[in-house]
Amino acid sequence: MISTLGLLVNPHRVLDLEPALRRIIRLCADRGMGVVASLDALGAVPWIDALPMDGVLARSDALMVVGGDGTILHAASHAAKAALPVLGVHAGHKGFLSETTPGAMESVLDALRSGDYHIESRMMLSAALDEADAIAPSDMPCEPCCLLALNDVVITRGSYGRMIRVSVSMDSTPIGGYDGDGLIIASPTGSTGYSLSTGGPIVSPALPCILLSPICPHSLQSRQIVLPDAAVLTLDARCPTEGGGMLMTVDGRAPITLGRSARVTVRRARECLRFIRLRPFPFFERLRTTLSQWNI
Repeated sequence: MISTLGLLVNPHRVLDLEPALRRIIRLCADRGMGVVASLDALGAVPWIDALPMDGVLARSDALMVVGGDGTILHAASHAAKAALPVLGVHAGHKGFLSETTPGAMESVLDALRSGDYHIESRMMLSAALDEADAIAPSDMPCEPCCLLALNDVVITRGSYGRMIRVSVSMDSTPIGGYDGDGLIIASPTGSTGYSLSTGGPIVSPALPCILLSPICPHSLQSRQIVLPDAAVLTLDARCPTEGGGMLMTVDGRAPITLGRSARVTVRRARECLRFIRLRPFPFFERLRTTLSQWNI
């Protein structure tokens, strides 16, 4: 049973979402459920407790994330490390990962209060980077030497318009080298994200695996590869041009600036992200409704 919800909101949509947030908080109070908000929501919800992220995680039984998929990705590492389940409330663009909408909160909160829901676990990736390879600070939510990703870990060239080379080994066995704009290492959840735009396969989130997708490879033979989830990947990235550089991005968060060479180790994380589901996740239905239409 869930008695206290941690409220995380897309900070760029706080004012737009104020009526929905007021309604959610009122419905929670009517059911005797507590709500604590992150400081990002303070401007719109000053009438409830607003805490730093550590305080929200410590006082919550679950996280309610109001926004789009990007907001869920931003919350994923926090929720996974705290072992808190996540309820995604769609108030963004596609809502591929979300469970419900602000208009359906009465029945959703009743289910949370009564325990009439189930948990869906999604595998995550862990990226380990030597701190000496990161030459610029970032606003990542954890130390740059060890990062969690629900979707993907991406190494790309920086602003300098030249190719980089990423050599990949699996369990110390060389797979190959990729010359191009970079490389994506994706989870099954991330197979419908950036990896898909490079021609990567769509993978059911129930299938444990790791995807390797080159970005604009300068080769006729470079292909996407699906690897077992037990694989430990070592990425040796190098920018051969003087004055060039590279970036590492985890789940689309602020990039870490790398030097002309860096080594990153990517593997399946011990942590997983636990989604609150009121019914089995309609993966293929979401594919049809969110990814099978022309953008307008």
